[in-house]
Amino acid sequence: MARLVEPRYDSTGKLIQLHDVLKDEETGEMAIVVQAKNKAGVRGLAVENKIIGLSDWLDVYPDAVWTTVGNAGISSHDVD
Repeated sequence: MARLVEPRYDSTGKLIQLHDVLKDEETGEMAIVVQAKNKAGVRGLAVENKIIGLSDWLDVYPDAVWTTVGNAGISSHDVD
């Protein structure tokens, strides 16, 4: 059976979601939340920043490490 990545909450208590743009409060690093799957069948949300070489499952970080600064999936068509 495939394992799912556990949900995580940001520093304000907000559930981290797909396409959220995050800032690591300890290091200042930025990342985007993506959907990922590996060969072992693990699937779920991961944090990624190809510019700095960051690619980890979201649940390797404890709650409150990240702060959500926005969501890259929002366009001007989504705003009223």
